[in-house]
Amino acid sequence: MNPPELRWSRSWKRSATSCIIPVLLGFILTGKALGAPASAPQKNVFRLRNPEEALFSDVRPSAPDLGLSKGVERKADAEAAYIQALIFEDQGDNDGALMAYTQALQLDPGANPDLAIRVASEYADRDEVANGIDVLKDLIKARPNEARGFLALADLYLRRLKKPELAVTYAEQALKVAPDQLNSYETLFEDYLALKRTKDAESVLLRAEKLDSQSPTFWLTLADLGVHLYTNDKGQFQPGKTALVEPCLQKAAALSGKTADIYTRIGDVYAQINRVPSAIDFYVKALELGRGDEETEYKLAQSFAKSGQRDEAVQALEDMIKNDPMRPEAYDFLARLYQTAKNFEQALANYQQALLLAPNRPENYLHTAGMQLELKKYDQGIATLAEARRRFNIPQITYSLAIALSTASRFSEALPVYESALQEAKDSEPEILDAGFYFNYGVCAEQGGFIDKAAALLKKSIELDPSKAAQAYNYIGYMWVDRNMNLEDGGNMIRKALELEPNNGAYIDSLGWYYYHVGEYSRALTELLRAADALKPEDPVVYEHVGDTFAALGKIGEALMYWQKALKLDPSNQKLTNKIDESKAKLTSNPSPSGSPLPQARPSPSAQ
Repeated sequence: MNPPELRWSRSWKRSATSCIIPVLLGFILTGKALGAPASAPQKNVFRLRNPEEALFSDVRPSAPDLGLSKGVERKADAEAAYIQALIFEDQGDNDGALMAYTQALQLDPGANPDLAIRVASEYADRDEVANGIDVLKDLIKARPNEARGFLALADLYLRRLKKPELAVTYAEQALKVAPDQLNSYETLFEDYLALKRTKDAESVLLRAEKLDSQSPTFWLTLADLGVHLYTNDKGQFQPGKTALVEPCLQKAAALSGKTADIYTRIGDVYAQINRVPSAIDFYVKALELGRGDEETEYKLAQSFAKSGQRDEAVQALEDMIKNDPMRPEAYDFLARLYQTAKNFEQALANYQQALLLAPNRPENYLHTAGMQLELKKYDQGIATLAEARRRFNIPQITYSLAIALSTASRFSEALPVYESALQEAKDSEPEILDAGFYFNYGVCAEQGGFIDKAAALLKKSIELDPSKAAQAYNYIGYMWVDRNMNLEDGGNMIRKALELEPNNGAYIDSLGWYYYHVGEYSRALTELLRAADALKPEDPVVYEHVGDTFAALGKIGEALMYWQKALKLDPSNQKLTNKIDESKAKLTSNPSPSGSPLPQARPSPSAQ
């Protein structure tokens, strides 16, 4: 009678060393990974190529004494190598364990598929993918009718070697031998997608949909694969493909057993395919079955917001906060809803609550400060960003603080902060140093009276994005013209702005102001009146420019009319008030004014 086939079952005799038994039991119960080595694993791990070179032949009698067949002898050697591998592993000798496991698998390749896959993965982790592939090829030769080896090989070729064309071969074979297993379809689907064979990937899904699975998870997985297939690079799901995904969701719902988690997952997919009303229905069902699920409540609020049901979204979030008032993301979401509704005070209150609960999140400071600035609570916004800068070494926060200081007209304080943001960002966050950064920095420099520095910064802004540099061109041009300096260069800059945006009323005003400063009053008046018509809402500075030009042409009556229009829009402009009073006095004392140009008030927002 032949001895029983040994399958590494660990039904060893009591004579086995006592230290092995706990290791074996632990391995059986936990399937633990290879133990961490005491030091970093060595590269180029030695792999025995000849199974006959048994490492442990000295611990067993020779085959003739036992009277064993060659096949049974190899299995006994495999068992011995396996036990020795466990001992090595228990001792922390990862390299020795790997060598012994490998020998055991070579002696009996199909005895333990799970071990073969583990060993192959370990070789891959050590950048010895070829050795891992050898182990798995031995496995599929020994077990050609099992999918696990083929799937593991496909995974190695796709993820480790980035060779999807080779991975497909094994994934297709896995599907042949296991046409009822979901992971066979998943693996082949991923390989086809990696090769951009979308039609083949779609055919895999359609084939899988013909199966009669009673698992809702099966159908949800297919739905997820469909979403992945039909979502473009911009994250947008193709509307025409909804009908190919929805049947899977309907089957999952029918098989769900009214499980809250399944309903939530179905809602997630409906949200991804832009069937938001259906997503809301399933989120509501999930909440009815599993009350207090905060994540589902949050998703429900998101779906309400996405579908334009802002009030329902607000209510869902407020209910969630009532049940759990310690979730900062709920306050943040609620704040954004209030912000879109222009309810800035409520938005600020919720942003502040989010900040209070999560002061370790930089974005909470930025959101809170942004709303404080929106509400013209400049000192509060600056204080919030200053605290954020103290806590976090993030250039974006330094940049935001510089903008806040500029917004509050604290230009002398803002300038060094801008420079700090520039230096900080060079190494860690260079992407913020774009054309917009240099434009804002340049505006601050101009407002602080550093004209040459402002010009250099604005030119840098133009250099970084010349196709969208109209605003920077206009700002430099107006800055020079308004100060009666570099007039020709200023005029050329303004014309470049108008080449990019020919109908921009602010830039037309700048051109008219240039003509005024070079003494071409008729051309100035034509452009300034055109700017006044183009700018909506009405701009008091443009009206003042028109008035100044009429005065330069000796038409004080018309000048007064436009100055008064400007003053109505800007009643706090004392310089304009003085100009009107002086002109009225001149009209009274001298009905025929000389027509000499009168001084004008600045600055003009048309430059910004």
